[in-house]
Amino acid sequence: MKKGNNNNQQQQPRKEGQGNPNNRKKKRPPPTRAEKTSKTLAWALRHQGPEIGLPMTPDGFVPVSEILNCRHEKLRHQEFTFEDIQEIVRSCAKQRFHMEWKPISNYPDVDTSTFRAETINHDDNTILCIRASQGHSLPFIDPELLLTPVPPEELAHIPIIVHGTYKLAWETAICTKGLNKMTRNNIHFAPGLPRNQGVISGMRATCGIYIYVNAAKCANHPGIVFYKSANGVLLTAGIDGTLPVEYFSHVTDAKGKVLLDQR
Repeated sequence: MKKGNNNNQQQQPRKEGQGNPNNRKKKRPPPTRAEKTSKTLAWALRHQGPEIGLPMTPDGFVPVSEILNCRHEKLRHQEFTFEDIQEIVRSCAKQRFHMEWKPISNYPDVDTSTFRAETINHDDNTILCIRASQGHSLPFIDPELLLTPVPPEELAHIPIIVHGTYKLAWETAICTKGLNKMTRNNIHFAPGLPRNQGVISGMRATCGIYIYVNAAKCANHPGIVFYKSANGVLLTAGIDGTLPVEYFSHVTDAKGKVLLDQR
């Protein structure tokens, strides 16, 4: 006679996260309108510019009305307004964007007859422009116009210059090859960890590996030039796009475990 199933029979252990809603990874909420606008602006101002028809000067500025009038599908789909852009610039905690009045003569090919009234000043012939504070990949952007050079004597005394990354990147490449600027114009650093007071931008809060730079050693190398952005991010292209491991001071994980110590 076959035995029927009963509650006394041994149960197979559940795999982690299977069948238990408390173990399932929580879904991120959908992005807000402001988050989508910020992401689209960053894409356009850091990586596209002329590629999508936006007139951009070597300092990274684009007339605000040119963004509003842009016919590229990605910008048109967002349907953001002048007020949306103003709010993003004002409220962005990382201060990713900066607006400034610039001479109309900087953009000889633009048709200002289509510009929003709020973005043009006929009294002094200026137009309201916007740029990303840092993070560009466009080769014609001039760091001397976009960023503030950090003199070697000042660089040598910056107490913390740290780059945030992830375990896989550290173990598979950075620990032997150093930091590479990849597709961007510079490697990004912060003057402290995200939780530190006064640190606005420079790394993702989710980074689990912290690479600290030997500022004094970098300052003594004539080929290593550091810059500072308007929102406090420190940047360098290193030596031909790479900052070698020998210029690291030390490396830790998020729990403080030392992975490399060259102090």
